[in-house]
Amino acid sequence: MIVIPSIDLLRGKCVRLFQGDPSQVREYYQDPEEAVKLFQSQGASMLHIVDLDAALGLGDNLNVINRIIKSVKIGTQVGGGIRSMERAEQLLNLGVYRIVFGTACIRMPELVSEASSIFGKDRVAAAIDVRNGSPTIEGWKSKLSLEYVEVAKKLENLGVGTIIFTSVNADGTLRGPALIDVKRLVRSLSIPVIASGGIRDLDDIRELAKIGVQGVIVGTALYEKRFTLAEAMRVARTC
Repeated sequence: MIVIPSIDLLRGKCVRLFQGDPSQVREYYQDPEEAVKLFQSQGASMLHIVDLDAALGLGDNLNVINRIIKSVKIGTQVGGGIRSMERAEQLLNLGVYRIVFGTACIRMPELVSEASSIFGKDRVAAAIDVRNGSPTIEGWKSKLSLEYVEVAKKLENLGVGTIIFTSVNADGTLRGPALIDVKRLVRSLSIPVIASGGIRDLDDIRELAKIGVQGVIVGTALYEKRFTLAEAMRVARTC
């Protein structure tokens, strides 16, 4: 299992949201490249970058993303507001390894299928952001009357290579991940699952490794210094 630091970008800065709420934002770095350098120095093999402005329809952080990609020698996966083939190609041309579709998975499944076919399934992931058991879209503002496992199965059939599951209820709270929901998803799919949301300590890393996720995305716990990335990676390797 790999441990992936999260870099959430809002107005060019590195921030964290509480439960996906843009009115509850905490800034950690004015220059996101400082966080990137720290994580890379601790051995990160992948970065998870979320363009919150793009997800919320408030512009984008393409310039910042471009600078980050040019400054690292590790892989990046980027999500937030990718709702066209043009934007997907733009990010991949910048050097992004994997693009992460969110709202488009529900609103434009044909786009996700086409991207998987053109770029390869390993380079296309689908984000399933779940609040109270149901997927949310459009910057976590709209809750759908759909079952998240069934949505994931449909995306697997569309050719998506990876599912990124986030518990919106837990995200940014340091209250622990949604282990039961993650376990159910892992058991229902044949493609890799990456878990996100609520990680608070190294025991959470151990529990997710036991479930069988391919990776875990960690944000607030790293920024609040609950543990270091190097410590989390050591735990992940030994599970």
